Amino acid sequence: MTTPATPTGLNDAAELLARIPDFEQALAFYHRHLAPDEAVDLSVAENVLVYDDSMQKMVFDHTALLPEPYIHYMSAYGTPELREQVAALLGKAWGARVSAGDVFGTAGVGSALECLAFALQDAPRNGEPGPPPLVEGDAVLIPAPYWQGFNWSFEQRPKLRCVPVDLPTEGPGRFRLTLDLVKERFRAHERQTGRQPRLLVLTNPHNPLGVNYGKELLEEIYAWAIDETELHIISDEIYCHSQVDGGRIPFTSAVALDAYRKHPERIHVVWGFAKDFGLSGFRTGFVVSKYGPVQRAMLGTQGIEEKKHPMSWFTPFDSLKHYVIGSLLSSTVNGSGSELYTDYAMRRYRELLSASFERVKDRLAANDIGFVYLEGDNPAQFFWLDLQEYLGKRPPEGSYAATPLPIAAGTGLDRDELWLFNYLAAPPTGVSLLPGGTMHSPAPGFFRLCFTARQPEEVCEAVDRIGLALGKLVILG
Repeated sequence: MTTPATPTGLNDAAELLARIPDFEQALAFYHRHLAPDEAVDLSVAENVLVYDDSMQKMVFDHTALLPEPYIHYMSAYGTPELREQVAALLGKAWGARVSAGDVFGTAGVGSALECLAFALQDAPRNGEPGPPPLVEGDAVLIPAPYWQGFNWSFEQRPKLRCVPVDLPTEGPGRFRLTLDLVKERFRAHERQTGRQPRLLVLTNPHNPLGVNYGKELLEEIYAWAIDETELHIISDEIYCHSQVDGGRIPFTSAVALDAYRKHPERIHVVWGFAKDFGLSGFRTGFVVSKYGPVQRAMLGTQGIEEKKHPMSWFTPFDSLKHYVIGSLLSSTVNGSGSELYTDYAMRRYRELLSASFERVKDRLAANDIGFVYLEGDNPAQFFWLDLQEYLGKRPPEGSYAATPLPIAAGTGLDRDELWLFNYLAAPPTGVSLLPGGTMHSPAPGFFRLCFTARQPEEVCEAVDRIGLALGKLVILG
């Protein structure tokens, strides 16, 4: 028997890097395997604050390597006990009761979104309320800039089409969502294609802007979508615990809206442990939905004519996730039993997040680095940097220039935005930011900085390096 030949260079990290089409994930791979030690990655939406502060010593120091029950098959969408625990956790964050029967585990929020996209292509039955099912090619409206993973989740296999709702980049409504913007894009798409969009996705708090959408705005948008269109709405609330002190607009979950109480079949929520709890590598996400077709897709169906396996079987909440997340949900503070660790962690996280945000905000201001922000806004985990003034500028003769990273070719980014990304990521600055073009920013020159990706002192030091590098750029005549 001959062994199949391994393609030349397949096991080489640089070769593997070239196969990653998602710019953010390629950056994460680059910094994990290829970047010099002094390079700092502030592009990827990760959170180290909770783990370093308490999770290791209060949870995982007391967790066995892998008990025997967790080497066996488990429910693909979560055991009843785990779903009850997640429902209780989310109910506290969302300010509304969440039923465990409406909670379904998946291998990450990206998978949860894909499961929803497939499930919404099934029709209601037996008189269930709900609009007609989605079909391939239907449009998904998403306020832009937005997380580029939506494209993979909705387009690659479900064959839907993401349509940006461009937020204004100038003026008093700069990067502010309004119902009029959604309605205008809805009508424009209908005029252009003869088909109405069928899905609206709102990320609340927003990525990359960080802002919370106010209750009044949400009720307005949801009422229009439900009363005047056949839109389903997905609320991505993966950053719901990422709230700083003193915010002027509190977080409002979709499940706390009047619209949800009246029409829960049209509104679906996703959440996961990746961002608030900083467990991105565990790929744990949840669909929360009361809609019959979604519940049947997640639970599986019976019947000779239509037997379908649970959607999570293809992207399971596996036994390792059950063990790790179950340990997290069951742990108490210092083993006392008086307070759940998750309650403590999210209260402590708010303190850490607020302190880190203020330190980095002050350091950005000290370096005269602009960012999109209104006093009192929630940042979630991000600064949306405005570096438009540096587009087209270059270092003077004799100064260092940009060295392209191996992931930067063929990105389709604006030429000057890509140059600025490479310039900051190259030595001696060595700081990676996420170019706004990868997030469908309506204009070039904006970059996402994730201030929870490193400890605050490291982020502040990186900001100083960015400020120094930007100060060297001039308009070449």
